[in-house]
Amino acid sequence: MPDPTAQHGSPYLTSEQAVLIASRVIVAYLLFWVFEDLTLLPREILPVAHYMQETGSVLGANTRLPGTTYTLRFYMLGLLGLLVRMAVWLMAAGWFYRCGPRIQRFFIPEETSPVDTTDADDRT
Repeated sequence: MPDPTAQHGSPYLTSEQAVLIASRVIVAYLLFWVFEDLTLLPREILPVAHYMQETGSVLGANTRLPGTTYTLRFYMLGLLGLLVRMAVWLMAAGWFYRCGPRIQRFFIPEETSPVDTTDADDRT
């Protein structure tokens, strides 16, 4: 499918096309991080399930084993951190995939006029 924004016969990329390609590469990178975090998910779930079974409680409260309460909460925080990180990666990937005006301004800053330094030298 031809790109409607491409200039016919021009072998060069426009800056908008280059930004789109760069943002899609970043999306692929972020999705690889999500996949990597998905592979870590069973490793985080296993100790939480083990200590939940041992304590008989979801949050580790009402247990006779004081060390188990701390350990269960420690592993639950690790699992929660992994889930939050995956959510952030997915939101960032969606943001870069849409490639809105903010992303374009990030990669292609607006042209600013050069500051005239000759007046500053004359005043001193």
